[in-house]
This record gives sequence, structure tokens and C-alpha cells, in this order.
Amino acid sequence: MISGMRIGRTAFALGIIGLSTALGLAALIAERNYHASRSLFEPEPAALLQQHAQDTGIPDLQEVSFGAGGRLAGWYVPSRNRAAIVVAHGTNDDRASMLAELRLLSAAGFGVLAFDWPGLGRSQGEIRWDAGAQRALAAAYDWLAARSDVDPDRLGGLGFSMGGVMLARFAATDARVKALVLEGTPPSYEAYIRCHNHRWGRLSEWPARWAVRHSDLLNPALAPAALIGAFAPRPLLIIGGSADREVPEALVRELYAAAHKPKALWIVPGAGHVHYSSMVPEEYAQRLRQFYASLATHNAS
Repeated sequence: MISGMRIGRTAFALGIIGLSTALGLAALIAERNYHASRSLFEPEPAALLQQHAQDTGIPDLQEVSFGAGGRLAGWYVPSRNRAAIVVAHGTNDDRASMLAELRLLSAAGFGVLAFDWPGLGRSQGEIRWDAGAQRALAAAYDWLAARSDVDPDRLGGLGFSMGGVMLARFAATDARVKALVLEGTPPSYEAYIRCHNHRWGRLSEWPARWAVRHSDLLNPALAPAALIGAFAPRPLLIIGGSADREVPEALVRELYAAAHKPKALWIVPGAGHVHYSSMVPEEYAQRLRQFYASLATHNAS
């Protein structure tokens, strides 16, 4: 009987240990997935290049500020062909990450405005990825449209990753955006969570959703795939990488499928979630310049 009691106590103790271990593992999984998603709202130090704009090597590049109280910071290269493009970077980054696009588009004569999202780089404000980001885009296009070197009917946009998510949302309802390029952009943040947080089911997915609860990233009506069809009949180019682990090719194709013509898809062989200029610099430059050429040659309607 004593032996049986000891066995029972041992089994009970082992059960407690097992339960504690399982709860600890569950907590660890939840915490990691929460923080991974929460990182979207955590600022990084501004790139050192922002303090030395002359080191970009881009002729006529200017430091600019705009928006309410000049709270948004950016770089601008004046237009030589009356067309201009807003360039929007992704999360945990700033305008310096879009230097390749700034360089190649400005070299082709386009005016280019690359700005820091609120709370990132040298822009003031809070990182929210919601209506505040939409107001930032509106301020960017207001600022461009008012410039003497720019025809307000010849404005385009280029968004990378989260910049693409925000720009797709904005361009769907703002007719000033006449041509749009989306790079490494998921069809929805819900799809992004399913892609990266599915391993442990709800245990990993729900913490990721909870982390973004104060934004509107999970609003299905505001997802890029839900809105991108409204961008037609304006031209759209969607770019992805065949080796992109952050926004895999399948997600890029899902966004493309939701769009209406005229549209084009380019999956860059071997490219990850990076700027494609490092993989195929000449082809990348050629494709962007050809895509935006209509802005420079005639007024879009």
C-alpha cells in the first residue's frame, strides 16, 4: 500500500512537472509570436546616411519636410519630365532603404519623393499602420501636386512590403495615383500571419493578432487584395521574389490574382525580401522606367 502511495505521488509530481513544462512552452510560443508581430511598431535608429545626404551621390537631392507642422521628413529630387513618384519604405526601416529606387528613377528624369513613415527615420509621430499612415500619404501627394516642377496629373507610387500595403489602400481611393508598383506586398496581413504563425495553430496565431490590435491591419475590408481591384483601369505592376521567405511568391500571386487589368507580374528569380536592384540591377531599372514612361509622355486621365 505504501509502495502504491509512493507511485501515485510520483505520478502526480511528474504530471505537475509535465503540465508546468507544457504551460511554459505555450507561454514561450505565445510570447515569441507576439513580439515578432509587435516589432512592426518598434522604431529603429535612422540610417546614418540621413545625416549625410550628399553621400547618396544623387544630384539635386534635397532634404524636405511636409505634413502638419512639417512632421514628416523626406528626400526629394526635382522632376525634369513633369512626372513624380512617391516611394514608400517598409517596416523597421526608413527612406534610405529605398535609395536604389530613388537613384534610378531620378536619373530617368522623374521627380521622386522618398519619405519616412510617422515614427520612423526622422519623421515625428507614432508608428500605427492605420489612418495615420494614410494621412501621411495624402500629405506626400499634396506636397508633390503643389510643386511647380510637377504636373499633378502625372503622379505615381511605389511601395515596398508594408509600404505597399499602405500605398495599395491609399491608391485604390485616390485618383491622383496614376501608376502603381507594389513590391513584396502581401494580399492581407491576415494571410501574412497565417503564413508565419501557423505552426502552433491558435497558440501562435492569436498572440500575433493581439499584437496588432490597435492598428487596422486585420480589417478585411482594408486589405490590399480587397481594394486593389478598384485601382483599375490605372496600370499596376506587382513584383516579388522567388526566394522571398517574408512575403513568399504564393502571397504575391494571390495579390496579383485579386487585381484587375491592366496589370503585370514579375517574380524575380532568386530574389528574397530585398531590393531587387541587387539581384538584377539593369533589368530592374529598365522595367521601372518603362512602366512609368507613360507618366512622362502624356497626361494620364
